[in-house]
Amino acid sequence: MYRIILVLILAWLVSCEINKGTLNDPPVAKGSGQPTIINIDDGLILAWQEPFKGDILLRMSVYRNPKWSAPKTIAKGDDWFVNWADFPAIVANGDELFVHYLENTDSKGLAYNIMYTVSSDLGDTWTKQKKLHEDTTATEHGFVSAVPYKDGFYVSWLDGRNTHGNTGNFGLRAAFVSADGTVTNRAELDNNTCTCCQTTMTLVNNQPWVFYRNRTEDEIRDIYFTNLTDSGWVTTTSLNPDNWHIAGCPVNGPVATTYKNTMAIAWFTGANGDNKVKLKISDDAGRSFSDEIIVEDIHPIGRVDVAMDSTKIYVSYMADREDEASIILKVYNYSGTLLDTEIMIAVSPDRDTGFPRIAIWREFLIFTWTDIDLMKVKALSYPLDPNSIMAKSRLY
Repeated sequence: MYRIILVLILAWLVSCEINKGTLNDPPVAKGSGQPTIINIDDGLILAWQEPFKGDILLRMSVYRNPKWSAPKTIAKGDDWFVNWADFPAIVANGDELFVHYLENTDSKGLAYNIMYTVSSDLGDTWTKQKKLHEDTTATEHGFVSAVPYKDGFYVSWLDGRNTHGNTGNFGLRAAFVSADGTVTNRAELDNNTCTCCQTTMTLVNNQPWVFYRNRTEDEIRDIYFTNLTDSGWVTTTSLNPDNWHIAGCPVNGPVATTYKNTMAIAWFTGANGDNKVKLKISDDAGRSFSDEIIVEDIHPIGRVDVAMDSTKIYVSYMADREDEASIILKVYNYSGTLLDTEIMIAVSPDRDTGFPRIAIWREFLIFTWTDIDLMKVKALSYPLDPNSIMAKSRLY
């Protein structure tokens, strides 16, 4: 009887620990940061940047149960622009991968190019790095997002070429990158955007959608979107009338994702001095969107991410809680009903924490961010169903 009771107590303790999430160390070095995580058919890919002997390395590791692979270096350089908010994107299309980084063209870090490379063998080999945009202006280019499309990738970014000479505005541009790295179908989607908020892309009915922060002549900076059709890119449209008047970039872009024909978009706004994280859902492939859902209105910092499975939407963000910042998770059904709230882990509100990223793999939600106390990238797993056999066996 004593042994049975002891076993039950231990099982309860393990279950409690799993419910709170478990930590695991990816194969990163001290000084690593700016992580991005994506799921692939049989695992996860984590990409990050880290210093090494005067260079910056862009590295990746593949997670296949029960461990991370040895890290691989995708690219390296001593003239990169490394930024807490403008971090590399990595996207998979089967075994094909697209990744980018930023390369300085100005010693003061006020101008930089988007460099990209493509792999056809899940990161074993990469094409020669090329510049994504065709202009040669010494201006800022960045905040890249991408989606798999046909035999390659559709990519969008913020482009400062029209600001050369301190005139003109930032714009949103897009192009198709084939599996061999060839760039075609270049287009300007918007000629006046916020200068340093992340763009986001998602694929709906095999059509690329882009969400971003627009900028009006009156300095209203709300979330807009456009999508590619057989006739080309449609006219950009406001997602929600927040009417956020701000004469500078808030460095807080939207994130969109899709499961089949259902799309979810989360974003941060500070309209009328009232900071909020919001969510909208479309259950008809973008033909219409729900009313706004207030995800958070108690001291949100923003830095949102969103993931979906077949029944639920997972929104992560940072907010101030109990005199410290935390990564918070809220779970919704497709109707927009709040199902659960979890304070995942306390983190520093500083910029070096970066933008926590999430991805779903099997029965787990994986978080990654930069721990500024440990000075490296960290990961956390959270069971989507704490009672499942997979959850009780743990991911890590």
